[in-house]
Amino acid sequence: MSSPRILIVEDSPSTLRELRRALETELGFTVLTAGSLAEARSVLDHHGPDFFLAVLDLVLPDASDGEIVAAVRAYDIPVVVFTSQFDEATRHSILAQDVIDYFIKNECAIGDLTAAVSRLWRNRNTRILVADDSTSVRTFLKDELRRYMFQVFEASSGATALRLLERNPDIAVVITDYLMPGMDGLELPRRIRNRWGRETVAVIGVSVQSEMPLTVSFIKNGANDFLTKPFHREELYCRTVMNVEMVERSRSLIELNDLKNRFLGMAAHDLRNPINGIRGFTRMLLDGILGPLNTDQRGILSTVHEASNDMLLLVNDLLDVTVIESGTLELDIVPGPLQELVRERISFAVLAAGAKNIQIIQNIDDIEGCAYDNRRMAQVFDNLLSNAIKFTPADSAVRVALHREGDKAVFSVSDEGPGIKAEERELLFESFRKLSARPTGGESSTGLGLTIVNRIVTAHGGSVWGDDAPASGATFHVSLPLTPSPA
Repeated sequence: MSSPRILIVEDSPSTLRELRRALETELGFTVLTAGSLAEARSVLDHHGPDFFLAVLDLVLPDASDGEIVAAVRAYDIPVVVFTSQFDEATRHSILAQDVIDYFIKNECAIGDLTAAVSRLWRNRNTRILVADDSTSVRTFLKDELRRYMFQVFEASSGATALRLLERNPDIAVVITDYLMPGMDGLELPRRIRNRWGRETVAVIGVSVQSEMPLTVSFIKNGANDFLTKPFHREELYCRTVMNVEMVERSRSLIELNDLKNRFLGMAAHDLRNPINGIRGFTRMLLDGILGPLNTDQRGILSTVHEASNDMLLLVNDLLDVTVIESGTLELDIVPGPLQELVRERISFAVLAAGAKNIQIIQNIDDIEGCAYDNRRMAQVFDNLLSNAIKFTPADSAVRVALHREGDKAVFSVSDEGPGIKAEERELLFESFRKLSARPTGGESSTGLGLTIVNRIVTAHGGSVWGDDAPASGATFHVSLPLTPSPA
């Protein structure tokens, strides 16, 4: 596929050379040039209207009064003016000739113009939705936005706008009037935000009213921006582009995050086999299956074996985080006796606690009406129990409780460790975040355990938080909703 063509008409050789270089090397466009009106007509006679855009200087050796604009527009080629001659009268004259935009020659002009051309090229695949019950207003907005090469959809009501968004989820910006029958311009942003976040679609409110309560109401109801009628078309374009680029950046970040999650998932999955191989072979050697070991050999192999265990823990946590963040976490939620699951996980934690002579003190009530994913909630309890044991000094105690609070089941684990610093409370559930407190027995930590706990509990409709223990240390709580008992 051939690259798009741009015509530059400019009588300054240095400006022409620099602008041509920028458009060709940075954007990959094919650039044809002319230094006068006569040369431009020759190019146009030869190539016709086959140009994406024309960049025109207003003052040429054989046409000093902007005649070049009419000559190029006669071929229905979109025009951007690039000139050092500019005042308000010139602006009105330029815009009256159906020119897309104008740029004043200064030290930033080449970069600004190149960025504007790139934006116009991308606008061809950018979708805008205009919602207004007035046919004349919709037509005006549609024509102005199509001048800037956007794809434009029209909706005569809020309901129609929502249907178009459902069918075209790649719409980047919705421009909505305030006064519409049925669903007004405040209700529409609310309905949009119930389905689409600010990172996927922007909303611009429009009204002849500019009083503060209305502009604030638009923003509070989910709009990103506001325009007061009447407005200049340059303002419409600038506001639209600002919101389009915000959405594009957000969508790009979402795509990059998905790519990162897929990469981490594949890498973690592929690392499991070699790590399990290392664990298996070192275990065989430590068990003496391949012959006796001296003290130094056993010490080295024990270090390798423990390191491989830590690596497997990190890999498993990475897999969990990628599954959760990619939105593919599937839960098999069924009713069950939560107290039995808690007691089971405590029984598995006793071994690690015993190695530090830590006593696990239980206060477990029977809970009815709780539904949960058994495997994932076991993961939650294991993470919190292992954390409590890690941060509790030897010869101390960890306290575990399960009880009912209203319509929720609350699981709590208290340790006797260093506690949580006030300035670190908001960082508890961030991925890869290791706080200032350190395990008391040299245990490893990936910085992902609490992130996984938080995501799993949230997926159950519950909540998790940490605070200071009654005496010393920290307490982590998990709250899960209970099903109301039948009357």
